[in-house]
Amino acid sequence: MLIYRGDNAALRRYSLFMIFLAIFFLAPLVAEYTWRAGMVWQDGRTNESVPSMLKAMYLALSICLVWGARDPLKNAIIIDYVIVSSLLHGLVMLYYALVLDWERAHLWGDVPMLLVIAIALTFYHPRRIG
Repeated sequence: MLIYRGDNAALRRYSLFMIFLAIFFLAPLVAEYTWRAGMVWQDGRTNESVPSMLKAMYLALSICLVWGARDPLKNAIIIDYVIVSSLLHGLVMLYYALVLDWERAHLWGDVPMLLVIAIALTFYHPRRIG
């Protein structure tokens, strides 16, 4: 089974939330076809391997979230990683979106998305609800 089957209803809901996050983090895999300006960096000098590496990291994160959804409390370290990595990734992108004029669209796209995820998960964490 993919979701938590224990007696704690809050952890069952959190398990479903982890599955939702896993699907949500697959967005970078399709971003180049949906909202390129807000999700894909436009600088032509970027190494072509970087987008593929980022997609691979988000795919791995999604897989770990699905695996961790079986027992959110036992696998809370996955949520900790999502918080830290989203915060750091969002802050680095915030800096470059402010410094590079042609990347300003990210201030309304992936930058706030990652920062909101980090903040929300800090307060909605399996250790707080379990």
